[in-house]
Amino acid sequence: MLMTMWKRLATRLLARPLTRLRVDERGAIAVQFALLLIPIAILTFGLIDLSRTSVQKRQLQDALDAATLMAARSNATTDAALDAVGDAAFQTEMAGLGVPLSNANSTFALGPNNTVVGSVQNITIKPIISNLWSTGDANVSAGSTVMRSVNKLEVALVLDNTGSMGSTLNSGTKKIDALITASKSLVDVLAAAAARASETDAVKISVVPFSMTVNVGSTYQSQTSWLAGTMPSTGYGTDVFASNQNRFTLLSNLGLTWKGCVESRPAPYDVTDDPPSSSTPASMFIPFFAPDEPDDNTVGVNQSSTTRYRDVRTQNTSYPIQNNWLPDGVSPSGTLATAWNTRSTPTAKYGTSNKNNVLGVAKTGTDYGPNAGCGLTSLMRLTNVRTTTQRDAVKAKLGQMIANGNTNVAMGLAWGWHTLSKNAPFADGVDPATANGKKTTKVIVLLTDGDNTNDVYNNPNKSIYTGYGYIGQGRLKNASNVALTTSSTATDRRDAIDSREKLLCANAKAKGVVIYAIGVGVSDHSRSILQTCATKLDMYYDVTDADQLTSVFNTIAGSIQNLRITQ
Repeated sequence: MLMTMWKRLATRLLARPLTRLRVDERGAIAVQFALLLIPIAILTFGLIDLSRTSVQKRQLQDALDAATLMAARSNATTDAALDAVGDAAFQTEMAGLGVPLSNANSTFALGPNNTVVGSVQNITIKPIISNLWSTGDANVSAGSTVMRSVNKLEVALVLDNTGSMGSTLNSGTKKIDALITASKSLVDVLAAAAARASETDAVKISVVPFSMTVNVGSTYQSQTSWLAGTMPSTGYGTDVFASNQNRFTLLSNLGLTWKGCVESRPAPYDVTDDPPSSSTPASMFIPFFAPDEPDDNTVGVNQSSTTRYRDVRTQNTSYPIQNNWLPDGVSPSGTLATAWNTRSTPTAKYGTSNKNNVLGVAKTGTDYGPNAGCGLTSLMRLTNVRTTTQRDAVKAKLGQMIANGNTNVAMGLAWGWHTLSKNAPFADGVDPATANGKKTTKVIVLLTDGDNTNDVYNNPNKSIYTGYGYIGQGRLKNASNVALTTSSTATDRRDAIDSREKLLCANAKAKGVVIYAIGVGVSDHSRSILQTCATKLDMYYDVTDADQLTSVFNTIAGSIQNLRITQ
């Protein structure tokens, strides 16, 4: 037992130093940990700095990508304009990240192959501790490139050149003069965009002046594939001559030339871009030919043409004779038809024997004769405006516009569409079904200053000769597709042309044509039609002063540019 007690005591005595040794070991570890804490902290904060830099650089890249995309989607076409859009977008994207920025840090500009290139330089990120061993703050940079999805543009300027455009609207500027200035400005804007584009045919523009007819240009007289000298016997109604006559032959007989105006195709071809075909006679176009109207309202038997050759210019009559340019008596008998409305029809009247009797002013002008009403300038087909020469050619055509004739917006729209169409007569527009066509936006800019007009005249024809011929020929149909007659009122005729105009707009838009419409001092009636024609309500512009036109055209030019950039 005594032995056991000594063993216990020895164990306790030996355990105390060992316990103290264990306590000493823990202290050594604490000292070692304390010594290691500083580098561990430095390493930890350094990793945090690296992480912050990585995160902020990623945020910077995301913000730059978004800003570059925003700039690319804008309608900006210059480096300065792109930079303004991109800088603003970049500042917005970076807001709240605590990174000091200025516009000097970011740059947005046009790059090759329809790209927009964005870059940011020298963005400062403040480190927590790593600048203890580095030279200073961390600077990061980033870059971004966005490919613009770019459409080509085909733009038809369909412009009212009727007599009323020669008047003023509030300001002292004539509407036609203001229109010339404004439309030239639009061409300048679009041509500048075309010159900067990588494509060589980015923007094409056509010009279509209209009144009660459209002048396609006398150079097309030989285009028999779409222009028929003789009015087809089907679709067009009754010819004004005793038998269907070739207009070009009649002109040649009388030593006269065709000035280039055409008449409206009959329904339904007057509201489509269907190609003309000789196998479908009603789809063909015919030259404008205004027949000679009777000398006066008095008809006798065997009266000499020399005593009957008079009209409203030289002697007042019961009927206002509008277009008397040939004597009614025809050799060899010199006899007159007894019915007033048939005295224009004898084919012999337009024979070579009457060549020397053509009224002098009918030989060169467009106030009288077969070209009466064809005083407007000819249209210009789609023209690439990439070069200065091409741009100036379009502006020169616009500068030739004059105010003359009555209003038929439907005819102007039809030919504006023809200039954009892939179909004959011109077939200048790209085919929307092709890959290239899917990247082309077709645009009509339509301007008019008045209601459609086909007035009632106090003569047996009850009308003047227009792009629909005489009203009694039944070539103008109303919204119910019923041909108008001589008993129709001026309102009936206006409404019928309106219905053709609205059908044209609907048909063109259904085929992807974008329509901007401008009313220059128009009535509420016409304003409503133009608003319907426009692709969107905000694509109609109401002009109450001629001097507003340049601003309106520049706004439309900017909007059209935006159509070019679709991404």
